[in-house]
Amino acid sequence: MESFYLKDLVKAVNGKFLIGDLKAPITSISIDSRTVKKGEVFFALKGANFNGHDFIVSAIEKGASIIVYSDENAVFPNNSIHFPALIKVEDTLEALGALAKAYRAKFNNIKVFAITGSNGKTTTKEMLASILNVRGKTLSNKGNFNNRIGLPLSVFNLSSEYKNAVFELGTSIKGEIAALADIVRPDAAVITNIGYSHLETFINPDGVFEEKKVLFDFVNDNGFIVLNIDDERLKTLEGKIQKKVITVSTQSSAEVYADSISVHEDIQRFYLHHGQDRIFVNIPAKGRFNISNALSAAACAIGAGCNLEEIQKGLENVKLPAMRMDSVVLDSGETLVNDAYNANPSSVRNSISAICESYPKKEVTLVLGDMLELGDKSADYHREIGEFLNTKKLNAVYLIGDMSSEIQKTSVKNKTYHFKDPDELATALNKHARGEKSVFLFKGSRGMKLETIYQKFREALEKRKE
Repeated sequence: MESFYLKDLVKAVNGKFLIGDLKAPITSISIDSRTVKKGEVFFALKGANFNGHDFIVSAIEKGASIIVYSDENAVFPNNSIHFPALIKVEDTLEALGALAKAYRAKFNNIKVFAITGSNGKTTTKEMLASILNVRGKTLSNKGNFNNRIGLPLSVFNLSSEYKNAVFELGTSIKGEIAALADIVRPDAAVITNIGYSHLETFINPDGVFEEKKVLFDFVNDNGFIVLNIDDERLKTLEGKIQKKVITVSTQSSAEVYADSISVHEDIQRFYLHHGQDRIFVNIPAKGRFNISNALSAAACAIGAGCNLEEIQKGLENVKLPAMRMDSVVLDSGETLVNDAYNANPSSVRNSISAICESYPKKEVTLVLGDMLELGDKSADYHREIGEFLNTKKLNAVYLIGDMSSEIQKTSVKNKTYHFKDPDELATALNKHARGEKSVFLFKGSRGMKLETIYQKFREALEKRKE
């Protein structure tokens, strides 16, 4: 952190200053007593399964210099050579966000981009960051640091050495996008698409749309918005947004669009158009949906002043995140595709279509886990996936999880098997491993931990080759 002091923190969080030196510098923030370092500020957050107030003493023992807390019954050490500054607030999570908002406001010279959407937001973030890094050092949030804890911690990494920052915003509860967007106050924003995500909260895609589109309200007046007009709900906003808009499409003419698309096993090739200019691009990613992600990233970069050659370089050299269409060809010949980071009805369809299109001459076997957080209609959504599978020529479909059994009820045109035990499933997969002919796709919600089955199966194939 740069040039931030205890007095600035107290003001930002609207807290009650109890003890300490208001001129003390703030060097870094911690929310975990296990990793807190000497001189850090410790925020005692409360969650469903934890309470940071229980670990205040531990944080102090490890050298935390400032404690931000809210619990009236918080316990502090009676005897301590090093007693920290104390700030009491109404809500420590709200305070963390407020501090991040104040800190972000210090960097008006850094262009900030915000990305959300039901699918593809992490990939789009990585693509955009890769492009912007061609021009200058760019910060982006890592992993799943896209919520009301992770995003503020990412913002605290801002410094004057960066020219750009790309932040992914996630949501699982109503109002979360507004809370996150208020922190980063972006100069540009994109919603990748609207799909069937977090329906336990948002009921249907219309509810998702209402939550996500709030992001555009927080874009600076002199900023711009990237609008994916291939998405039926986002397209309804065309002509209704008062700020500058850059449209993107893979299907029709837009300000930024793709044509001459060719799909290959591990790469997508297409012409990227902007006005009268175009450039040929190869992106190291499976699936047509990733071309849409690339266009959104390109449009953001164009709005930031990048030229097509810089965009081409950034897209072609992007390092995509793990467990998102992450493929490997084993020495035994089989191709394994790990797309098990998360799943919802739209992303499952996209992934299956991408694999079938990328490997038209090979035998595709699916390993699918439950799609979680779909609410009361979860069984219906799983049965619809089964019906979708009937439109694909598949070698076999392997299912695991309580809800995935609903897929088996409607998947009638392909050999479909349901398992309750992960080890039994991993063992059963072996009979479909036929060297170079075989492709296996692993797809399921994060809570299903399909990567463990993936790893066991991979290890079995590698031992068999030995």
